[in-house]
Amino acid sequence: MKNLLLAIVIILSVSTTAHATHIRAGEITAKRLGCNGFTYEFTLTAYRDTGSEILFGNGIFDFGDGETVSLNPEGFFKKELIDDEIEMVQFKLQHTYSGNGSFTVSYNEDYRNANIVNMNNSVTVPFFVETTIRLDPFFGCNDSPVFLIPPIDKGAVGVLFFHNPGAFDINGDSISFKMTIPQSRSGVNVPNYRFPDVAGGGQNSQQTGPATYTLDEILGDVIWDAPGMQGEFNIAFIAEEWRKISGEWRFLGSVTRDMQIIIGETDNDPPELEIPLDTCIEAGALLEAQIIATDPNEESLVKIEAFGGPFTLSPAATLSPDPAVFSESPTTSDFSWQTTCDHIREDPYLIRFKATDNGPGIRLTSFETWSVTVVPPSPKNVVAESKPQRSIEISWDAYDCGLAEVIQVYRRVDSFDFDPENCEIGIPENGGYELVGAVPVAQNSFLDDNAGRGLDFGAQYCYRLVAIFELPTGGVSYASEEVCQKIAATGPIITNVSIESTSLNNGEITVSWLDPFEIDTAIYPPPYKYQLLRGANGIFNPIAVVENDTTYTDTGLNTEEETYNYRLELYPINAEVNEDNLIEISANASTVSLGSVSLFEAIQLKWDANVPWSNTNQAAPYHYIYRNKVNTDSTELVLIDSVDVTQYGYQYIDSGAFNNKKLSNNKEYCYFVTTSGSYGNDDIFEPLLNNSQILCSMPDDNIDPCPPFEVSFKLNSEDDCLAFLADKECEFNQFENTLLWEANLVDSCDASISYYEIYYTNTLEGEFELIGTTTETSFTHENLPEFAGCYRIRAVDQSENRSPFSEIFCKENCPNIAFPNVFTPNDDERNDIFTPFYQGASYENSIPFDKCPRFLEKIEFKVYNRYGKQVYSYTSGGENSLYINWDGTNFNGEELPSATYFYEALVTFKMLRPSNKQKFYKGWVQIIR
Repeated sequence: MKNLLLAIVIILSVSTTAHATHIRAGEITAKRLGCNGFTYEFTLTAYRDTGSEILFGNGIFDFGDGETVSLNPEGFFKKELIDDEIEMVQFKLQHTYSGNGSFTVSYNEDYRNANIVNMNNSVTVPFFVETTIRLDPFFGCNDSPVFLIPPIDKGAVGVLFFHNPGAFDINGDSISFKMTIPQSRSGVNVPNYRFPDVAGGGQNSQQTGPATYTLDEILGDVIWDAPGMQGEFNIAFIAEEWRKISGEWRFLGSVTRDMQIIIGETDNDPPELEIPLDTCIEAGALLEAQIIATDPNEESLVKIEAFGGPFTLSPAATLSPDPAVFSESPTTSDFSWQTTCDHIREDPYLIRFKATDNGPGIRLTSFETWSVTVVPPSPKNVVAESKPQRSIEISWDAYDCGLAEVIQVYRRVDSFDFDPENCEIGIPENGGYELVGAVPVAQNSFLDDNAGRGLDFGAQYCYRLVAIFELPTGGVSYASEEVCQKIAATGPIITNVSIESTSLNNGEITVSWLDPFEIDTAIYPPPYKYQLLRGANGIFNPIAVVENDTTYTDTGLNTEEETYNYRLELYPINAEVNEDNLIEISANASTVSLGSVSLFEAIQLKWDANVPWSNTNQAAPYHYIYRNKVNTDSTELVLIDSVDVTQYGYQYIDSGAFNNKKLSNNKEYCYFVTTSGSYGNDDIFEPLLNNSQILCSMPDDNIDPCPPFEVSFKLNSEDDCLAFLADKECEFNQFENTLLWEANLVDSCDASISYYEIYYTNTLEGEFELIGTTTETSFTHENLPEFAGCYRIRAVDQSENRSPFSEIFCKENCPNIAFPNVFTPNDDERNDIFTPFYQGASYENSIPFDKCPRFLEKIEFKVYNRYGKQVYSYTSGGENSLYINWDGTNFNGEELPSATYFYEALVTFKMLRPSNKQKFYKGWVQIIR
C-alpha cells in the first residue's frame, strides 16, 4: 500500500510539472522598417516562471493578415534572469504586408503559471496578447509604443501598490491607457476573472474603506490601494497611440500588456523618492539633477533606477551609478542628459524613477515621474528695418535646429518687456501680440506691409518670432528677443474714439486726433482740414469736414447696440475735398465694445476695440471699471476697480469684492470701461483713454452647485461596526447609517448650497432612489435591516440647479460568527446542542454580545472524527436553521461517543460584494456526555 501511494504521488507530481505552468506576463511591440515599404519587426517580450521546466516559445504568432508562424523555444533573441524565478525572454520576427490596412498581431501559448489568484485554475489557462498597427499613408510612418519598465512587480499586503509601465513613443505620438481583462484566446476573457481589489479584498491603506484598483488614463499609473492577501495577480491594460492630424486626434494603434503583481506579507515600508520639479530645457543644453531615495527602515538598503525615452535616444540620458546598486539610506543617483535638437517634441518626456529596498521581507518599490520638455531655441539675431510704403522688413539668422516647419511672426504696437520663464514657450498670452505672418523655415525674412494697406502713422511696431515644428513630434520654440521700428507720423493719427453718451438713438462719441507732425511741410504746408468718415458693418461714409480743430463729437447714434469705426482724410486747408487733393488717410479706429456674461451673484465683463494703438500698455496697464448701485445715488456710475490687462486680459468679474457686497441675482447693474493705450512713440501723449458704452446686465444663477466630496460614514470601518454591535442583542435589527461629507468650494461651480439630496440602493447593481434631503453636511438613514448599502449625494442651490452626483460610496455589513469548543448533549437542557454563540430562547443571556452571529445567510457544516472520517453534515435552508443546533449524533441519528471532533464551516454572509460573502472556518469541539 505504501509503494502504491508513493507511485501515485510521483505520477501526480510528474503530471503537474508537465502541464505547467510558466507564463507570467508579456506584450508585443512593433517597429516599421523603413517608411516606404510594408515591413515590420515585431518584438514579443514574455516573462516566465523559472520554477517550471517548460520553456517559453511553444505558441503561435499571428501577423493579422492570415499568416501565422510557430515559434521555437530555442529561437529566442534575448533571455535574461531578472529576479527570483522570473526570466525575461524575447523573440524578434519580421513580416512584410501586401499593402495598407489595419492588422491585429497576436501571440497565443499554453499555459499561464500556476496559482494566479484572480482567475480560475490558471495553470490550464492559455496566455494571449495582441497589438494593433495601422498602415495608412495618411498617418505617415509609425512605430508602436514600447514599455520600458518590466511587467512584473511586487507589493505587500496592506501597503499601497503603485506601478507605471514606462510607456514611450519614439515618434512623439500621444499615449492613453485603459483597463481590460486578460485573455486566453482572441476575444475570450480568462475564466472567472476578478480585478485585484475584488479578488484580493481587504481595506485601503488608510483603513477608511474597501480596497480600490485604478489606472490613470493619461500617465498609465496603476494604483492598487491596497492588496488584502498574498498571492500572484494578473492585470491587463491597453496603451492606445494617437496622432494629431489636421487638428483632429487619430487612432494609430494599440499594445495590450498582460502583467503580474506578486503580493507578499511584510513589515517593511516602501522607500521614498525625491526628484526635481517638472521642467523645460532648451534643446542643446545639458540637463543634470540629483535623485534622492530614503528608506524608513534603518536596516534596509535602497537602490535607484530610471526608465524613460531619454535613455533610448542618442545621446542617451544616464543615471549613475550604473548599474544601480543597493546603498545605505539615504542614497543618491546623478541624472545627466545632453539634449540636442533631435530631442525636440511637444509632449514632455516622462522619466520614471524607481526606488527599491532590500527588505526586511519582500522588497518594496516606489515610483516618481519627472516631466521634462525639450523646447526649441528661439530664432536668433532678429532685425527690423524700415522699408518704403510704410512697411517693415524682419530678418533673422537661418534656423537649423531640428525639424522646424515654419517661422511665425508676431507684432504689436509699443514695446512689451518679456523674459520667458523656464517653461513659458511661445508668445505671452496677454502680451497684445497678433500673428501677422508665417514663412517656411528655409526663409529668414518677412516683409510686413499690413496686408498691402501700409502700417499706421506714428506707431512703433515691435516683433517677436517663434519656430513651429512638424507633427507628430510638434513643438513651439521660445519667443525671440523683441525688435521695434517706428512708422513716421506723415498722416493724421487718431488718439481717441470715446463714447460720451449711451443711447439707442441719441448717443454721442468724441473723436480726437493729431496733426501729422513728420510730414514734409515743404510739399504739404499746414494748416490742414480733415474729412471724418464713420463706418458700420464695413461701409464708411463721410459725416463732417473739420477745419482748425482736431476733435469732433458725433451725435444721434445707437451707441447702445452698435460698434462704430472712424477714419480721417487729410486735405490742404484751401483745397476742395476730393480724390485729387487727398494727401493721406488715417488708420481705422473703433469704439470700445463692452459685453457681459451673467454668473451667479456676479457679472463677467469683456471688452475689445479695433484701434491703431495698443491697449496693452505696460507703462499704464490698467483699464478702469465703473458701475452704478454703489453709493446713495444708485444711478451714478462710479469707479469700482481696475484690471491689469497685461496679466488678466480684457475681462473682469464683478462679484462685489471691491466693497465686500455680493451682487443680487434680482437686480440690474450697469457698467462702462475706460481703456488705456499707447502708440509707443515719445512724441504722442499717453495714456490714450477711451470709454465703452454703458452696458446693463443682471446676474443669472445658471451654474450648477458644487458636488459634495470626502464622503464617509460615521462607522467607517469593520472595527467601528463591530464595536457598535458589541452591546446589542443577537436579534438586533434596527440599523442606521450616518453619512458625513464636506461642502465643495471650488471656483468652477456655485458654492451656495440650499440643501442636499441623498440617494440609496441596497445592491451594487440596483437603481438609486431618493431617500431624503438635508441642509446639513450629514444625514442619518434610519430603520435599516442591515448596514449594507450604497449612497450618492448631490447638492441643490436656491435656483434648483443640481450638482453632479458625488462618487458612489458603499458600506458593507460587519459579519461575525464564533463557535464553542465544548457541548454536553445529555438532555439536562443546558448546553445540549452545538450552535454558534447565540442568544436564543434556550439561553439565559449568558453569552457576550460580541460573539453573536451577525448577518448570516447560509451555513454548510461538516464534522470529522479524529481519523478524518466525516460523521455529520448540515446545510441551512428550508426547515434547517442558520444556527445548526447539532445534538451530537451522526448521519444515522446515533449518539457519537465523548471525544474531540473537528469541524469545517463554509459561512455565507449578507454582503454587498460577492468576494466578501463567504468565509471558511475550521475548528474543534469536544463532546462530553
